[in-house]
Amino acid sequence: MSSASSRSWFSFLDSSNSLLASLSKLLLISGVVVYLGIIFLPNIPSCPSSPEIMLSSSRLAMPAATGDNNPSSSGIIPSPPPADSPPPPPTLSAESAEESRTNLSHLIFGLVGSENAWHHRKAYIETWWRPNVTRGFIYLDTEPTEELLPWSPWSPPYRVSDNITRVVAETGHVDATVARLVHGIMEVFRDCDGDDGAEELRWVVMGDDDSIFMLDNMVELLAKYDHRKYYYFGGHSEFILSNFWYSFNQGFGGAGFFLSYPLAKALAHSMDSCLKRYNQLRAADSTTMACIADLGINLTPVPGIHQ
Repeated sequence: MSSASSRSWFSFLDSSNSLLASLSKLLLISGVVVYLGIIFLPNIPSCPSSPEIMLSSSRLAMPAATGDNNPSSSGIIPSPPPADSPPPPPTLSAESAEESRTNLSHLIFGLVGSENAWHHRKAYIETWWRPNVTRGFIYLDTEPTEELLPWSPWSPPYRVSDNITRVVAETGHVDATVARLVHGIMEVFRDCDGDDGAEELRWVVMGDDDSIFMLDNMVELLAKYDHRKYYYFGGHSEFILSNFWYSFNQGFGGAGFFLSYPLAKALAHSMDSCLKRYNQLRAADSTTMACIADLGINLTPVPGIHQ
């Protein structure tokens, strides 16, 4: 390579290095200016601060403030609460406020079990059952044996579940036990509907023959809600995979679930058709959830309900 060519090559390299150095300095200075501007200039919100504008962008419907299960007609739809907590109790109307506050006499209990298991499970129920105060029945699969007679006054009055052979035959249900458990909701409603004071009932509580309820806590919870609306309260499983396998909209029956009286009435009237639609399900809780969902209602999960 000649000396002239060498000088030209080195001159080109020097000019390239100078250009890169200039660009680097320019980028550095620009970065410093932007950084200082962010620090010292006043913060300008990128979103409007008007609550109405912010809320109007939400697409998730919530019950109206009056307790109605329909979205608000104002066009402003609030954001939902966390999934693991129930919605805020609806504000009762003036007419509802004049009614007596919900108490234990407004609840009817339906416990479904078996005669064989009742021998050793009745002690669980007798820990919280209040004779002549608590209303409801324990539904056995057969008449009690002599060991259970005379019937303990500390236990709920017993009933024998309906013979659902006809129901199973007509619906084609794959599991008679599941059909019996779900059908028990209709039997509770039927057996209490004609009793004295049935017009005072507000809530139907379903459970197993070993479910334990904290009655005062339950009454305090239910008193916050308008019993004339459709409500389905229950608890998730503590085992996360159970919720995943079955549904997060399912109340697990071992812990019990609560239905407002109008919802229990609607469910009772559609019981046979529902069992026919879901005759392939082998879990009573899943069947109950599906039947209630057909009425347009999903589970309201309640923290503190455990199984």
